[in-house]
Amino acid sequence: MITNHRISTYAWVYIFIVVALFFALPACTTIQRSAHMYGSNASPPLIFQFKDGGASIYYSFTVGNLTQPDTAIFFYGGTGCPSWKSVMPDYVSGLTVNAQVFVLNKRFVSDCSLGFFDCGEEFHLTNNPDQWIADYSEFIKSQIRITQPKNVVLVGVSEGVWTATRVADLLPQITHLAVIGAGGYTMRKSLTTLNEKGTFRFNVEKGWAKIINDPRSIDKKWLSNTYRWWYDVMDIDPLQDFLKLNIPILVGIGKQDTMVPVESAYFLKSKFDEAGKTNLTLKVYPSTDHRLKGNGVSYRNDYFVSLSNLIMASDKKTLRNKQK
Repeated sequence: MITNHRISTYAWVYIFIVVALFFALPACTTIQRSAHMYGSNASPPLIFQFKDGGASIYYSFTVGNLTQPDTAIFFYGGTGCPSWKSVMPDYVSGLTVNAQVFVLNKRFVSDCSLGFFDCGEEFHLTNNPDQWIADYSEFIKSQIRITQPKNVVLVGVSEGVWTATRVADLLPQITHLAVIGAGGYTMRKSLTTLNEKGTFRFNVEKGWAKIINDPRSIDKKWLSNTYRWWYDVMDIDPLQDFLKLNIPILVGIGKQDTMVPVESAYFLKSKFDEAGKTNLTLKVYPSTDHRLKGNGVSYRNDYFVSLSNLIMASDKKTLRNKQK
């Protein structure tokens, strides 16, 4: 028989673990994100119905002139199952263009999910690159058919680089690509580089040896992600998708990023230079992390100011060409 004292002890242990985890997350804390979700500034959830019968929650809001948003900006990315509601619309406060912003959650991510606990079997079954690309493409085509924007900007955040870069190549309507916290390495190369730098203290090949023995498992995990996820993403090479693009590209990364090495972004820029391509702009933020935050300061505003300038410069170039 369990005594009341033992029940109380278990309860306090549980509370301690939850509180510890809340304060363990870097950058924007879980408490801040949770508070934002229920604040007056949070975006209300909308539902997008896919042709195959599935659905995802998305958010939409305008920046700048509410009556003349000539730019559509589409977000995708982030590992796991957190809802974008926890950071939007504050995330893009540096934007200075008139834009309608669309932010798509992955399938089976609820409106107020912090991605804190297990994401669920349904989520894991659809959490793969083919599904991301298909969903993001269908969503974008549907929205721009309605809004008819002059500029269509894709933003891939972290994991979202694979989806955004591929979709930018697939859809001719895309005019700009923006990337945060990613570069031109495969996941394997990124993790190996971080291991060599001493910022990632896990043996990649030992982890891979486990994954390859059960590559479709959504029950077994390595470093919080399922074996299936790792098997699907470990060797995706974004470089060729990047090099196919002739639209303006803006890449932003923190120099102290411990999830994607800054070398990955330098490598990407060097490959564009070797190919004689001048459409990629790289911004490296000193002393900042994966979220472009360092020493208590977020540089995402600076990044989105740069993205706005890139969009406006393209508009001016288009105007000059029309006047010739």
